[in-house]
Amino acid sequence: MTDRGFAETENGRILAGMARNCRMIFFTGLPASGKSFFLRALLSIAGGAGRRVHLMRWDAGLASFQTDEILARYPDVADGSHPIVRKAAGIWGRQAVARWLDMHPDHADLLVGEVPIVGNRFSELVKVLPDEVEATLASQETAFVYPVPTREMRGKLEALRRETFANPRHPDEARDAPPATMDMAWKLTCKKSIELGLVQAADAESTPAYDTAVYRRFFDHLLQHRNARALDVDMFYTSSGSPHDIQGGVSEIFATPGEVEDAIAAIEAVMDSEAAAQAVENWYRM
Repeated sequence: MTDRGFAETENGRILAGMARNCRMIFFTGLPASGKSFFLRALLSIAGGAGRRVHLMRWDAGLASFQTDEILARYPDVADGSHPIVRKAAGIWGRQAVARWLDMHPDHADLLVGEVPIVGNRFSELVKVLPDEVEATLASQETAFVYPVPTREMRGKLEALRRETFANPRHPDEARDAPPATMDMAWKLTCKKSIELGLVQAADAESTPAYDTAVYRRFFDHLLQHRNARALDVDMFYTSSGSPHDIQGGVSEIFATPGEVEDAIAAIEAVMDSEAAAQAVENWYRM
């Protein structure tokens, strides 16, 4: 199915409604679930509807925190960025949303975000925190969307991820979650779902492969304080180029050096590396 054909699908109509009515739309979900395709499709739909689109993505935001000076103080750890860096990037994310709302009060402006959540990657955006942006993040004018592929589609998306990671068509594809991280994210989903009592241990143990029911329960838990919408994915959407190709006219939000310094300092003022590691470990507790 082509990009144009997608607009005629149920998911295309859902995104079109959001593009007309929402102030902010954030895409989340497991790696290799279709987030990048749906985000790109939404950008195209919103642009066609006359919205002025602004983009905020975890990878792009995190890159501002990966300077030589910061990495020397807080080097990467086994499962990604240092906990202090992850927490600082998350706090910056909420502050960036607040700044955007202040600077763009017109409904014609639309903020679209990519929020992985798993492993404390912008998970601050789905937690209830006592700041000025919480009411808007929790409102009906903000949507958190996660695609839910069928088991068959998940297999195809995993295969595609392995292919594009080995032979990237776009620079951002080389920075996608590698196959090992993709597999680890699913194992974490099962493990944390059991810890939270969302599924019985025997269920996850007897179905170690991808399972839509476990996935839904877990992300419904993560998004319990937000206006959340799952997109059922039972067909393979083809598109020209990479899902990471972003159309012209979309402005992307990055952290300035001063904002990075302030966010790091704010985290350092309230926790050391050990406390940050514990906070990151509890990313799934809402």
